[in-house]
Amino acid sequence: TPFHADVFRSYSWSANVCGRKKWLLYPAGQEEFLKDRHGNLPFDVTAPELRDTRIYPRFGRSRPPLEIIQEAGEIVFVPSGWHHQVHNLEDTISINHNWVNGCNVAVMWSFLQDELAAVQREIRRWKDPVDDWHLQCQLIMKSCTGIDYKEFYDFLKVIAENRVSILEKGLDEESSSRNDSKAAISALGMLHAVFDLKRTVKVLSSLSANEDFRKLDLASLSPSPEDLLHHLEAAIDAALL
Repeated sequence: TPFHADVFRSYSWSANVCGRKKWLLYPAGQEEFLKDRHGNLPFDVTAPELRDTRIYPRFGRSRPPLEIIQEAGEIVFVPSGWHHQVHNLEDTISINHNWVNGCNVAVMWSFLQDELAAVQREIRRWKDPVDDWHLQCQLIMKSCTGIDYKEFYDFLKVIAENRVSILEKGLDEESSSRNDSKAAISALGMLHAVFDLKRTVKVLSSLSANEDFRKLDLASLSPSPEDLLHHLEAAIDAALL
């Protein structure tokens, strides 16, 4: 693969069924030192031109990558925002999965804000003559990242509703089987759901207050951001009683 970070700055794991891979991983933030003087990341972090300070002026400040040789039957976990490059050392079959949860949903939101800001910088010279400039920025961001702010709201809503259903099911089970040792399992699931919901509420609050989000047609959102926030906060309070 070329040098990259995973979609939406999600977590990922990659399991080798067979074959061998060489991974080069850089902790989040290190990629800033690998950009050229125009702000572009390299395709190949092993290319000799990275040592040319006229092209990559900050390369000398970067740390060496974490290098991993992944064998068959092994799984590699990639944290949010870690840029990496992967080489198949032989014919390889692997299974990969990306996900977002309460621990990194704020990272995803920060990524989307950075992406929109980059679009706005690129086309700011055309801002005044265009009435729907902010919509065009959302459209361009979606073409680059695969999601815009309204779809991010829908994403948060789906996750939140799933966690609320876990809480409601857990409360029903706990009330009907207080003396059952299995109740401890549902209680653990509820704590996880509460954790994810609290993080979702924090991000949703930030999204609702965001100036670019408020410029969109929010009347089409169901429920409204305010109603969804009240519902989630009430579900958290009920679960913690």
